[in-house]
Amino acid sequence: MEATLAHPPRDLTDDRESVKNAEMRDQERLSASGMVTLVWREENRQIRYMRSLLRNISGGGALVLAFRPLPVGSFVRIRDASLFLVSGDARVRHCTRCGFAYLIGLKFDSEMAAGF
Repeated sequence: MEATLAHPPRDLTDDRESVKNAEMRDQERLSASGMVTLVWREENRQIRYMRSLLRNISGGGALVLAFRPLPVGSFVRIRDASLFLVSGDARVRHCTRCGFAYLIGLKFDSEMAAGF
């Protein structure tokens, strides 16, 4: 029995299409610069903390620069390290090595205030 595809495989060599898809977001991201604290629970149930640099944010998510990776799908709490203006629960959507650090994309479980 031979398997057939309903649609032919997409050719991903066209950089314009992949960039276009990468920029499709529900909400506009705003550049940000400040320290946030990420809090998560490891597999052994130990609570961990990590200070990270906030790179951008929207009502639906944030991008942080951290010095250790987090597994995709992990549940984290994020909060502003000084004023608690940024505070919420999120899931790790992606974690990409960037030199000696990691860019971690977070998607908030519920939308942040409309101010973003």
